[in-house]
Amino acid sequence: MKKLLLIALLSTLTACGSEDVFDSNEQDNGSEILSEVTFTHQASDVSSPLYYFDGTYSENGEVYTQDNIFWQWTVSLDGIGQIASLHPEEDPQYQFLEANTYRIKATVTNADGEVLDSHYQDITITSEQIATPILTPTAVINIVNINALNVEFDAQNSTYSEGGISEYEWLIEGSSYATPVKVHTFNQSGQYSVSLKVKSVDGTEDSITTIVEVSAEPTEPVADFTYTTANLVVDFDASNSSNISSNIDSYNWYFPHDGSSQNGVRISKEFPIEDSYSASLTAISAEGIENEIIKTISVSENAAYVTCDILTSSHTIYRSRDEGQCFTSIANGPLTTITSANAWCDAQIAKYKDQMSRIFPTNLTYEVRQQGNNECAEPNEL
Repeated sequence: MKKLLLIALLSTLTACGSEDVFDSNEQDNGSEILSEVTFTHQASDVSSPLYYFDGTYSENGEVYTQDNIFWQWTVSLDGIGQIASLHPEEDPQYQFLEANTYRIKATVTNADGEVLDSHYQDITITSEQIATPILTPTAVINIVNINALNVEFDAQNSTYSEGGISEYEWLIEGSSYATPVKVHTFNQSGQYSVSLKVKSVDGTEDSITTIVEVSAEPTEPVADFTYTTANLVVDFDASNSSNISSNIDSYNWYFPHDGSSQNGVRISKEFPIEDSYSASLTAISAEGIENEIIKTISVSENAAYVTCDILTSSHTIYRSRDEGQCFTSIANGPLTTITSANAWCDAQIAKYKDQMSRIFPTNLTYEVRQQGNNECAEPNEL
C-alpha cells in the first residue's frame, strides 16, 4: 500500500510541472559561467615607452561594462615582483622607465571583491623607446583633513611641466568623482584604496593610488620624528607622526637638558656643546589624545681639532716647565670631532707621560684646541 501511494504522489508531482523544475535544476547544476579577461596594448608612438591599454571582460560571450565590474592592473618584473599599479579602469596608460621585459596583469573583480578572472601579457621595452620619453603630468594626493569617517582629499598639487591639468578623476569605494578636491564619507571604519588620475591639456595621464585608514572611534596618535644635524644645529621633522581618526593639532617639543620647549611640525634647535641629548615630541590629536616619543640625539662640531695642550697639576715647577707643550695631528690629517680628538690625544699623552716618568713623576691633563687656535710653535706628533 505504501509503495502504491508513493508512486501515485510522484505521478501527481510530474503532472503539476515538477518535471520542468527537475530539468531546470539539472540545467543550472550543469551550466558554468565562462568568464574571460583580455586586453590590448599599443605604444603611443613607434618608439615611445608610453603605452595605452584597453581591457575587455565577458561572461558567456556577454561583454560587461565598467559599471558592473572593477579593474586592477599590476606591472611586475621577474625576480623583483610588482613595481607599479595602474589606474583601476578598463583603459589605463603607463609609461615604462627602463628597458626590460615587463608582465602586465589585469584582474577583474565584482562589487564584493571576488576575483572573476585575470589575464597577463609580457611586454618588452627597448632602450630606444626609453631614450624618447613622453612628458606626462604628475598626480599628487594630499589628505587635507580627517574627521572620523570624513576625509578631505586634494589633488591641486598635481603638476604638468608643459601646461595645466585639464581633468581630475577620483575612484573611491567604487564611485568616480571629477573634481580636484573631494570630501568623502566612508561607510565604516577600515582601510580603503583611493585612486586619482589626472589628465594634462595634451591628453597624457598619470595616476596614483594611496591607502587611507579611517575610524569612527577616537584613536591614539603615533608620535614620530626624524632629524638632521649640521654641527651643533639640529633640524627636527615630525611629519611622520600620524593619527587615524583625526588630524594632529599640536606638535610639542621638549629638551630636558635646558628645559626649553617649542611647537610645530618642523623646528630647529642649537645645542651648546658636543654631547648626547634627549629630545621629546608629544603629538596631540584633535580629540585631545596625546602620545609621546623620546629619542637620543648626538651632536658634534665637525671642526678640525688638531692640538692637545699639556697642563700639569702635580707641582708648580712642572707647570712652568711644560708651559706651551702641545701635540698636533697634522701628519694624520684633521680630527673632525671632539671624540676622535680625545682618543688621539689620550694616546699622545700616554706616550708623553711614559717618556716624562723616566725623569720625574707626572700628573698631566690636556685641553683640545681647534685649528686656528694653536699656540704650538711647530707641529709635534709623538
